[in-house]
Amino acid sequence: MNRGIKVAGGDRLGKTIVFAQNKKHAQFIVDRFNKLYPQYNGKFAKRIISEDSYAQSLIDDFKVETKEPHIAVSVDMLDTGIDVPQIVNLVFFKRIRSKTKFWQMIGRGTRLCRDLFGDGQDKTGFVIFDYLGNFEFFRQHKEGLPGSESQSLSEAIFAKRVRLIHYLQEAAFAEDAYQAIRQSMVDTVLQQIRALNPELVSVKLQLQHVEKFKHAGAFVCLSDEDKRHLIAGLAPVVYMDDADEYAKRFDSFMYGLMLAQIEGTAQFNRGKKQLVETVGQLAKRATIPQIKSKLALIQTIATDEFWQSADVLTFEKVRAELRDLIKFMAEEGGGSRFVYTNLADEVLAVEEGKAMYQAYEFENYKLKVNRFIERNRDHLAIHKLRHNLPLSAGDYESLERIFTGELGTAEDYEREYKNTPFGLLVRKIAKLETEAANEAFSAFISDQSLSQQQIVFVKKVIDYVAQNGYIDQVSELVKPPFDKPMSFIKLFDGAKQRQLVEVVNRIKDNAVKVLG
Repeated sequence: MNRGIKVAGGDRLGKTIVFAQNKKHAQFIVDRFNKLYPQYNGKFAKRIISEDSYAQSLIDDFKVETKEPHIAVSVDMLDTGIDVPQIVNLVFFKRIRSKTKFWQMIGRGTRLCRDLFGDGQDKTGFVIFDYLGNFEFFRQHKEGLPGSESQSLSEAIFAKRVRLIHYLQEAAFAEDAYQAIRQSMVDTVLQQIRALNPELVSVKLQLQHVEKFKHAGAFVCLSDEDKRHLIAGLAPVVYMDDADEYAKRFDSFMYGLMLAQIEGTAQFNRGKKQLVETVGQLAKRATIPQIKSKLALIQTIATDEFWQSADVLTFEKVRAELRDLIKFMAEEGGGSRFVYTNLADEVLAVEEGKAMYQAYEFENYKLKVNRFIERNRDHLAIHKLRHNLPLSAGDYESLERIFTGELGTAEDYEREYKNTPFGLLVRKIAKLETEAANEAFSAFISDQSLSQQQIVFVKKVIDYVAQNGYIDQVSELVKPPFDKPMSFIKLFDGAKQRQLVEVVNRIKDNAVKVLG
């Protein structure tokens, strides 16, 4: 507020973007600003993120020089694609490791603006407040960090459309109906490329590709090299001017489903299941007029007949007709968690030659595992683990079937939990019953020679294993929270140390070892 560039004769801070780390961080910044500057009545600075229903309205106001807000606090929504020439202050309040994103963010301030400071006084520059050393980082790492590029929804959708355009030029899709879909995608991609602002640094770096692919003739028959240039060069800089994030996520999901079917990948079955779950949630909201009008299609998707004949044409119809309904699943108390995890990211592979499982699948798998364990605490194997009873071979097979067959695949489990044994995972989630923990240490505690300090230590161990399910390494007994007021080694003699360690190890072993 003091060092930023001012407008209106120096009386008001010029348009400013603050790039925050996440949604909570953005809201915290706005809350602190409002507390420090109560005279602005909470209107001068606003959080603008794509999930907010009023985001587009705030963006429209932000674009007007004299309208509030004058400070937009955002996460990713304003990093790319928003063209506001009046911006004169940028605040980097997040760490950036992607070279492309770094230049895109800087590009928010590079637009020329006439008469910004009065008649004949044009914008000549802008200020960047870099609070987390991003410039210093890129001085030392000119190309950023490998793998640090975070793909936006706009980028993901653009890349998938390009891949579909490339596939749909093959003879198998020569019929007019398929070509109509291809042409529609080409028109959309062309529109996005032609809308790019050549004054932005990130666009200038790709200008040769912009010049080539802004012409319709370039899409008559895309080569593999054309596809690579479009995805690697232009996908990161395009933007979708659509405020409905849920609709965009559904677009990305459906395009991914089309690609999975064409490529014959294992991801198709995952996508099929997810789409059925999604329309199932829509069907529960049939009293909403917009959903009711599409109920016939919604109900059809859950049938075997639909999937026997479904292809690109069918999926495009589903995408176009249902995309505007997904937002209704995000209403308060109406399954917003389901929508967020189900459609938060692409589910299908986007990189040729690699099977890339998407963030939604991992998060959703983890949620399903947690939910199953919490809802089935009396399942025989889970019951045994909660009560510190050893597992049989049948118990182990039961857990294996559930975690790698019913709730997901072995790949899902490995991705989320690495090599964690099934029993330890259940223990970590379901905990160890306090009675079982007390029983495990009962013989040790009944030793009348224990001092009060030693008993307090053992109680602390019991509380820990009851809350965490087990102690992973006995070396943890000499670390917090067990090191105060006296360490394990000083508190017990060698014999008692061995006895206590034996009990701790047995509790863990009962979750790992299989009888018989």
